[in-house]
Amino acid sequence: MNTMPESASALSHSHERPARTSSGYVMLLVLLLALVAVAAGVYELTQKVPEIGAPLVAVGVLAFLFVLCGFYLLQPNQAAAILLFGAYKGTDRVNGLRWVVPWMSRTKISTRIHNITSERLKVNDLRGNPVEIATNVVWRVTDTAQALFDVANYMEFVEIQIESAVRAIGARYANVSSQVAALQLVQAHRQKTVAAGGADCVLR
Repeated sequence: MNTMPESASALSHSHERPARTSSGYVMLLVLLLALVAVAAGVYELTQKVPEIGAPLVAVGVLAFLFVLCGFYLLQPNQAAAILLFGAYKGTDRVNGLRWVVPWMSRTKISTRIHNITSERLKVNDLRGNPVEIATNVVWRVTDTAQALFDVANYMEFVEIQIESAVRAIGARYANVSSQVAALQLVQAHRQKTVAAGGADCVLR
């Protein structure tokens, strides 16, 4: 028996939004400036000026470590969900060297096209002959927030939905002639697009 309030047990739907991140190439310049500050501080220490050299070394080292921990790479057709202590702050889709403040975690996710062929399902046509049906699904993630936070495993989710769809089609078109069933399947499902867990699926 579930004693939780309905509002507390309801699933909150996530929606992707752009994250506030910076170009990693700009931050490389900041990293270089931190190294220059450390070098200048070491020079001042060698010149017996610790009141200037020590602060320069300390600030330079801290700045270097701070900037270094924020770098990450994004390949083409790859995204990164940015989280602040578990709270979703947006998705970065810009390719190349990127940077975000170190206390924000990055969860990478592929937005490339995937191809799945379902298992064959046996049904009987009007004459009682066994007919095997299957489907080839081309899909990709379009909403990274939904794929990461609305389902436990979006890859398994898509596979289960494909299998359920094939079984539903088999039950719908069973006990008809194989030629008529094939024609109806082509007409009804050619280039049909469905949204499932933030993924675009094309049934062919």
